[in-house]
Amino acid sequence: MTESRKARRVLLVNPWIEDVSAYDYWLKPVGLLYISSILRDLGIEPILVDCLDRYDADFLSSGGESQEKYFGTGKFHEVVISKPESMKHIPRKFKRFGIPEELLRRKLRSTGEVAGVFVTSMMTYWYNGVVDTIRVIREELPTAKIVLGGIYATLLPDHAAANCGADFLCPGTGIAPIKKALECLGINAIPREDWFMALDPDYSHYTRLPYAVLLTSLGCPYRCTYCASGKLWKGFSKRDPVAIADSIENLTDREETEDVVFFDDAILFGDFKALLKELLKRKIVRRFHLPNGVHARLLDVEMAGLLYDNNFKTIKLGLETSDPSMQLSTGGKVTNEDFFKAVKNLTNAGFTSREMSAYIMLNLPGQKVEDVEHSLEMCGELGVYPSLNEFTPIPGTEQWKTLIEDGVFDEGIDPLLLDNSLLPHWWKKGMNASQVQALKEMEWKVRRSLDGK
Repeated sequence: MTESRKARRVLLVNPWIEDVSAYDYWLKPVGLLYISSILRDLGIEPILVDCLDRYDADFLSSGGESQEKYFGTGKFHEVVISKPESMKHIPRKFKRFGIPEELLRRKLRSTGEVAGVFVTSMMTYWYNGVVDTIRVIREELPTAKIVLGGIYATLLPDHAAANCGADFLCPGTGIAPIKKALECLGINAIPREDWFMALDPDYSHYTRLPYAVLLTSLGCPYRCTYCASGKLWKGFSKRDPVAIADSIENLTDREETEDVVFFDDAILFGDFKALLKELLKRKIVRRFHLPNGVHARLLDVEMAGLLYDNNFKTIKLGLETSDPSMQLSTGGKVTNEDFFKAVKNLTNAGFTSREMSAYIMLNLPGQKVEDVEHSLEMCGELGVYPSLNEFTPIPGTEQWKTLIEDGVFDEGIDPLLLDNSLLPHWWKKGMNASQVQALKEMEWKVRRSLDGK
């Protein structure tokens, strides 16, 4: 391969997850797919290896199973691996989720020469998967330059630099880290600044695509104390509804793509009604989902009707807590009255308990068991599926800073221990494992009671 051809090929890798548990709840690497589109726009050939693709053709042909559950979600292939030293005392198995290691090695060996490798990262407590993925890349492509970006690299850059094994770290969001990554690889190219408005995530890499994830906006106008959106995105920007509808229409050319998922942080603040009206006008028939905790305050009668008419099957409302004082102290984005109105509007529009649910934060600092119990009871009375969302301290948030200042844990703590599944096993300032389990059982009891109605 000539040097010029090599310089125009970049490998993109979505790494394994290593944790005690993981589930494919529509986990597509949207940021990496946007980078793929940006590279194509520059005349650079992107090659994607997605370790979390349950429908990978090589994985399925070698006997793997997609393990689909509902609406395209499902269980990852998993193997038990050795526990990291920091969690040796915790009675949980540690697992690797994603394609088998030998398959990843074969894929890497088959890519040919590339100018470099871009590796993304998601949750900070999933960093072990990033480290192991980069280790394998290094062994199979010893001369390739490896660049790490994504959420983990952005929120914990010092930890990533010390542990991940990449040649370069490109923290941040938007176009700046991509410019830096190209410079690190010695590629002389200037990506377009209007990438979000002009380009779609590049789903052409997938041989089978039961679901697709899209964004209509970036950032969030709220600054909730437990959320990192404000640290990741410095503003709030919205994409043109017609362009989004075009993107969805292009996706529907693939008959197997039955589910379209929006993962915005604040989707109802965008021109979402205009998009819903555009989808109705074009008669685009798919199942749509809003799994990211929409703002109840903005879910009025017209919005509820448009969601129902467009066949939305998942609507997660961000209740977080029913305690008015805690609602105010954590950001003030919702009140109980806002929540009651939103549920009424959705119910009147025709949504069932299974289709609308409420995120309830579990184990927030200072939160009492009784608060969670009251929130669960409130959901049962209103006919809304409760969905417990266990608190995870996220580096850089106001909650994180307060916990550090109060000496709850040291800033140098292993990020793995902050995983919400592990936190109750050691954190003395919150709910213990037995309390968390009792609340989860109450959650399922409420759900079963609603199923019986």
